[in-house]
Amino acid sequence: MREIEATGGNEDRGAGTVAPGERPRLVPGAASGGAVWLLRPEGDLDRPDHPVFMGARQVGRERLGTAVLVDLSRVREITAEGVRGLLRCARALAEAGAPLLLAGATDDVARLLRTVLVDGTIRMYATVEAAVAARGGAAADTSPRDTSAPGGGRTAVPEVIRLRRETVDLRAKLRSHPLIAQAQGVLRERYRLPGEHTAFTLLKRSSQTHNVKLRTLAAALLRVERPAPGSPLWFPERTPEEAPALPFLPDARPGEVHRSTVAKRVLHRALEVVGSDMGDLQLADPAGLRMEQHHGLDREFIDFFSHVGEGETACATAAARARPVVSDITTDRVFSDTAREVILATGSRTAHSIPMTGASRQVVGVFSVHVPKVRHSLTDAETAILLDLATRAGTWLEWHERTVVLDALEDLHQRALAAAGRAAPRRPSLGNPPGGYPSQS
Repeated sequence: MREIEATGGNEDRGAGTVAPGERPRLVPGAASGGAVWLLRPEGDLDRPDHPVFMGARQVGRERLGTAVLVDLSRVREITAEGVRGLLRCARALAEAGAPLLLAGATDDVARLLRTVLVDGTIRMYATVEAAVAARGGAAADTSPRDTSAPGGGRTAVPEVIRLRRETVDLRAKLRSHPLIAQAQGVLRERYRLPGEHTAFTLLKRSSQTHNVKLRTLAAALLRVERPAPGSPLWFPERTPEEAPALPFLPDARPGEVHRSTVAKRVLHRALEVVGSDMGDLQLADPAGLRMEQHHGLDREFIDFFSHVGEGETACATAAARARPVVSDITTDRVFSDTAREVILATGSRTAHSIPMTGASRQVVGVFSVHVPKVRHSLTDAETAILLDLATRAGTWLEWHERTVVLDALEDLHQRALAAAGRAAPRRPSLGNPPGGYPSQS
């Protein structure tokens, strides 16, 4: 670990060297912008207690006000655990008044960091020299930096947002594609279909026929018990259920309305009741909650909360507890630092998250209303209306899962049997193999 003065243009001029395990020492010298301690890790940053983070925090404790510069030019990869350690280190240094600077990251590492560094606590530069120059010339500037600009300029916000959106889109695809691919594999094995294209086509057609999202149909295929071998029907004993009433959609036929239409109206009705223009509705997913509807929220919020797992948000807490949750965005500990910043950027200061449950008492989704007023509370009348809305919506969503989604599965079963029959060789039947399904030949 070495220290360089902020006024120095060459990192080797006026720099002192610190051997591993040796206590850091200050090298005398004038500096208009303050001293900069240089840390140069090698290999991977793959754990939150990496020595580079421990060394940086030591500098923050012992050299108050001294900036810590981490040269990432020799770092091959930074993992999620490494990012967690980096953020904790930055917060600790910020509390000590010591800025954390990053420089020289490879393209892959820089791209990853720009998707998670949203609050300006950590500043990034193209080179060590650029970081030192910026520290000496504008020590008070706390804006994040664009590593593509010579000498480190102000962050190119559209580029950062674009990279974060690409990351969100990629994560969504990584969640959806394996699910759909697994469903295709099950169809091919179960019905002995010829090729992946046939299985995907069958899924797509049944999805479109019954207005059920492809991912929803694939998840149901994997979740619902398989048809009995040799049965021409998947659900031979199922009896039709009448769709529950939808008083908040008086002009719609409950048995024919699309799920997204119901979700959209539920959210807008909740916003009307509270008198807000910001909110979102998420439906239960095998891996958590997935955004279904939103209103009045920026793209950053929509991307960040497109899928929510356990923790980090009020809606996830409401789903886990199966009861309403009111959150002060600024102080509630349920939010991660990044989640808090993304929500605050929308102007929200209070969130009311209401879980939707039906007769089974299982949470099928959550809608959240955001209010710009700090510690906003609901009246008894507003609370009663929202709870009734959540119950009616949850009851209908459960019916949709038990009826429309199962209709789509039955349709898929029929299409798959027909496709298997067309693909099977025409020969005298010797009976169906154990565990197989009858062909239509």
